Amino acid sequence: MESAEWLDPLVDRERNRELERYVKERTGILPPYSRYFGGCPWILRADIDLDIGFVDITPLTALIYLTVSRDNSCRFCYGASRMLMRIGGMSEAQISKVELDAETGRLDHATRLALDYARRISRSNPPPGATDRQALLDAGFGERAVKELAFFACEVIFHNRFATLLALPVARTERLARSRLAPWFAPLFRRVLGRVGTAVRPENLSEELKTGPFSGVVVALDGIVQAGILRKILDEAWVSPHLPARTKALIFGVIARGLACAGAEREARRLLGREGLAPVQIDEILSHLASPAIDDAESTILPYVRETLWYQPAAVQRRGRTLRAQLTNAQFLETVGIAALANMVCRLSTALGDV
Repeated sequence: MESAEWLDPLVDRERNRELERYVKERTGILPPYSRYFGGCPWILRADIDLDIGFVDITPLTALIYLTVSRDNSCRFCYGASRMLMRIGGMSEAQISKVELDAETGRLDHATRLALDYARRISRSNPPPGATDRQALLDAGFGERAVKELAFFACEVIFHNRFATLLALPVARTERLARSRLAPWFAPLFRRVLGRVGTAVRPENLSEELKTGPFSGVVVALDGIVQAGILRKILDEAWVSPHLPARTKALIFGVIARGLACAGAEREARRLLGREGLAPVQIDEILSHLASPAIDDAESTILPYVRETLWYQPAAVQRRGRTLRAQLTNAQFLETVGIAALANMVCRLSTALGDV
């Protein structure tokens, strides 16, 4: 992974003191990559808000994060996961054994099923179905745990996408992951986890959280605390001013069509109809990524977004560099953020039964 080509960051660093306060209040630290999100703060707030912990699957999260990040060739997230494991006290040899066990299937039956499920969600070729969910239930996972597994796999996909598409810097985390000094950071690691990884309890959605864009996915997650967090992220993303709501719905539509996610495409089409596009125009756009009905910015954004489904990091980063030259810093950030969120939500929709 560390030898894979990875470009320099594609966005400018920008100071946003309000965002920095938010991050420090939630985590106690300010990660070095924070200032890359100053122009479009909802993305980093989402990144921080998602680190809340789970009720049933906590022992599996480190392995899932490492494996899905490796699957998506995200050097940033892969390096960060190895760094956190080193800081948590694992040796390089122990981490390598964990990876080998995951790759060769030398895991207990339930863990292997959970990891395969996360991989199927990530690869989406084909995505997991009812048989896969039933296998998890038969192996002893409860309904809530299966929701948590699906959500966390898709959360990692969100992290992988924005980190890779922005080419966030990797040298520092990779260096620390290799360093013998990593365990000395354990007290800081425990302090951060104490803030963002506190024990969570099941939580039901209030009625006001059951409406809004892609509410079907949110409602399908009812019973886990991440449902309300996803609702907040979607709402903040939708009101962010850097891209029009129509462009955001088009991005979701393109991702949904590429993943053959019928539920998410239905919702994207509903939102596009509300923005004034006729069904025949929506069909043309989603089929050809071009139409007289879209503007110049959308005609360059949509083909790029289609490439975020599956990619080679350096290739999609070069494509992003070309797009970045045609947009403002904030517009490019929001394009990447919405594409990452769409990859997360559409895969989650499929995993939950095409809601």
